[in-house]
Amino acid sequence: MKIALIGLVILSVIVLLGLLFMSFKLLRKTQKEESAVRKEMRKSGNYQVHPQVAEELKRLDQLKKDLENKNKEHQNK
Repeated sequence: MKIALIGLVILSVIVLLGLLFMSFKLLRKTQKEESAVRKEMRKSGNYQVHPQVAEELKRLDQLKKDLENKNKEHQNK
């Protein structure tokens, strides 16, 4: 009876280690696929930006334009 319990414990540990290995393997595969998708999106330029980030980018672009206009005005004077 004790031998059967020890055998079951060893078997369950082996099964758990196997499942852990498989999950890491699937995780790595998914990470590689996601990375490939992100690279493709960057190349094509077809990617979405979070609305707050887009708003911040617009604000920064406007600040750059204002600074350039200000510098042009100072050069003209």
